[in-house]
Amino acid sequence: MDITSLLQGGDARTFTINGTFLVVLYIVPMALMAFLVSSKKLSTPAKQVLSIPLLLAEILVPINFTAGNGVYDAGAAAVGYDGFLRFFELFWISPILYGKPAYADMDYLHRELWGCLRKFPKANDKKVYVKDKKFYHVLLNLAINIVLIDIIGSWINTYNSKDVLEISSRPPFVYFVFMIFTVIGMNCAFNTLGYALQLLYVIYYDGGSYCSELWRPLMVNPVMATSLDDLWSYRWHQMLRSSWVAFGYRPTRYVTQRILPKSIKNPVQISHVIGSLAVFVVSGGMHEYMIYCNVGWPIYRRFFMGQQMAFFFIHGFGMTIERVFREPLGQLLSKKCHPVLVRCLQHIWVISWVYYTFPYFMNGNGYWGMWHGNPFQFTNPYVTEVLRAFPTLRPFCGSLL
Repeated sequence: MDITSLLQGGDARTFTINGTFLVVLYIVPMALMAFLVSSKKLSTPAKQVLSIPLLLAEILVPINFTAGNGVYDAGAAAVGYDGFLRFFELFWISPILYGKPAYADMDYLHRELWGCLRKFPKANDKKVYVKDKKFYHVLLNLAINIVLIDIIGSWINTYNSKDVLEISSRPPFVYFVFMIFTVIGMNCAFNTLGYALQLLYVIYYDGGSYCSELWRPLMVNPVMATSLDDLWSYRWHQMLRSSWVAFGYRPTRYVTQRILPKSIKNPVQISHVIGSLAVFVVSGGMHEYMIYCNVGWPIYRRFFMGQQMAFFFIHGFGMTIERVFREPLGQLLSKKCHPVLVRCLQHIWVISWVYYTFPYFMNGNGYWGMWHGNPFQFTNPYVTEVLRAFPTLRPFCGSLL
């Protein structure tokens, strides 16, 4: 067998029934690596040797297997990539770069896994956190987001791949509406996942009640962002933040803080900036990997290679510009302009940045039609009927209407 056939992805992948086998294929290696890295009996070299096939499994499974559903396949690629990065850092980067043993206890891994949704108070935190809500409050939030992603997903389902690839060439307002509602749809989709995970945690770990102060939605209305920093550091989902910081930010900052002093007196701030850009590069790499897995290497290489990386690096660069000019520009605007106008200008800045870069993000995803895998399509016939009943809505729909 030609080994390159294991790296083709796309249509060359093996179909797995209902995605169950796919889940097993990438969850099992991750669970084994968690037990391996938390072991106190094995040495670091032994752990490193044993980690090699498990790390390879994480990165190769999404390339070689498909659930036949765009949403599940995207999730598999994201989880496989993230699992590879996080455990590669624990098994290899940390021992080689920092001289630390390849070890992390289960409590540490638990906090990292759930840290994107739940805050874990520090041991010296004297504040009392009262459980003020029950699991049915989570159920209500979950139901609302399921309904919203069902409705928005039914609208997006009117678009085929060609429609999405050409969306930026349609009238600017039509493209703008598509962009805004796509982001809102992503917000609802991630929050559906987030509330489902919170419900599981609250029932299993907290006995059905929880402290609302310790929890946050997975996404916090990205369309309301007032800066790129606000968008990516707070409002966008933080599911993979711990892996990206561990694999991208910390090693980059560590290395640059040791190299830059040879030519720069105070390298701390520059190291922070370079480390932050490294996080965007790692994020871009994950999205590149997702496109590669799902469209296949030949198509990816010819049409889409580098687009996701460009999108995320441009946003990282924009966030760096913000941090440089935020204070002086903020002081100037606060003196010259009404607060409402300042707020509007902030929204315009973020939306404009996204508006001109959004095609880089959508092109690869548009080609393989991930949105058609939306598991919630109960309202599809009704939404389609409404869209067909109002001709004024037709320009904002795809060719499948």
